[in-house]
Amino acid sequence: MRKMPLAIWSLVIASFAMGADEFIVAGVVAEIADALGVTIGAVGLFESAYAIGVAIGAPLFAAFSGKASRRTMLLTAAGIFLVGNVISLTGLNYGWIMSGRVVAALAHGAFFGIAAVFAAELVAPKLKGRAIATVFAGSTAATILGAPIGAAIGRALGWRATFGTLVLFGAIALVGLLVLVPRSIGRARVRQISDGHEHNHDHSHGHADADAHAADDAELDAHAKMHLGGSGTAPLKKQLRALRRPSVLLGLLTTLLGYGGVFTSYVYLAPQITEATGLSEAWVTPMFLLFGVGLFAGNHLGGKFADRNGRGALVGTVAALTVMLFAMTLLIHNPITAAIGVLLYGIAAFSVVAPLQLRVMTMAGDAPDIASAANISAFTLGSALGIWLGGAAIDAGLGVASVNWVGGLISGAGLLTALASVWLQRRHPVAQPAAPHAHGGHHH
Repeated sequence: MRKMPLAIWSLVIASFAMGADEFIVAGVVAEIADALGVTIGAVGLFESAYAIGVAIGAPLFAAFSGKASRRTMLLTAAGIFLVGNVISLTGLNYGWIMSGRVVAALAHGAFFGIAAVFAAELVAPKLKGRAIATVFAGSTAATILGAPIGAAIGRALGWRATFGTLVLFGAIALVGLLVLVPRSIGRARVRQISDGHEHNHDHSHGHADADAHAADDAELDAHAKMHLGGSGTAPLKKQLRALRRPSVLLGLLTTLLGYGGVFTSYVYLAPQITEATGLSEAWVTPMFLLFGVGLFAGNHLGGKFADRNGRGALVGTVAALTVMLFAMTLLIHNPITAAIGVLLYGIAAFSVVAPLQLRVMTMAGDAPDIASAANISAFTLGSALGIWLGGAAIDAGLGVASVNWVGGLISGAGLLTALASVWLQRRHPVAQPAAPHAHGGHHH
């Protein structure tokens, strides 16, 4: 760690802030609803809007990527994130806060891809993997600490202070990037990334590049690789054609539905703890922390399972998530079973990430890049759908615990599509040049 330049740590702070923004509002949904005079389901739509913003932002940044340097795009992403959270912090009404959520989300997907390239270029080749993993450690930490921090700060200082925390981290990160990221790095335009990394090597560097790439794979976890996507060799037209394959489309639908159940319950976990479980607000932060520990463990386990048996991991993890969501409908009503259930639910929630990503990349054959990007949109759109349906169930008077069986139905539908996908693959095998590594390698 001592060999990491300071610029890496500014990327880590930005990574943490953007990662936390995915989770942090969940800890204060009830407080925001009370303050704005809206329903809990309406506040849940803030997270749906964020997910949709992530899905929209990545292609928008890609459209301008040929016209600006990587450094400019990185600073733009960090700046947009900061502006969005300032809008949410200072917004006087529901509409303004919703607008801020969308604006902040636009920068999310693009930032991680560009930040990974910068991290690799800021260090010696032998430290590339460690540098990228260090940056994504910020996002990984956010999965564990984001909601607990939001809940604790919101309870102590008010819900606006939760957004203030994101503004503070975003401002520190932006200033750090402006000051610490060398202007000599990142002059190439974003679309030149893959050309520079795939074609500008002579044979004397072949083994070093392979070793560095292997180091990247070894250092990154499943959630990080989900952001970075695949490493395809096919031309763009062939990659676009791959999206029309029934097996790829079915894989995307499996991701949208299978993962869709995760946030259906998670975003409304705080009111479940206080209303269904009957615990005081003081228990919200520890329960979110317990869930975060589960996410961390599930992320690791899902990658291991996917490496050993991709199809088995796909069906098994989505089935486990479905079972846990239905089980949470009952477990949430007792403090002890709720604590056990929250941990197991967290494990199941992120165990699906690597198998779902690997499935789509495998079905895409040698054209995984576009399919991988489409799958990341499926993750976010599935989250938006689940959050909306969960909020609708609460607002319809079905009770806060209803979000669990609603999520179970969504992920259960994903399990059916996963089984259909496996059946289709057996009937019509996809020709593969080589089996991709679980979660995919990153592409520059």
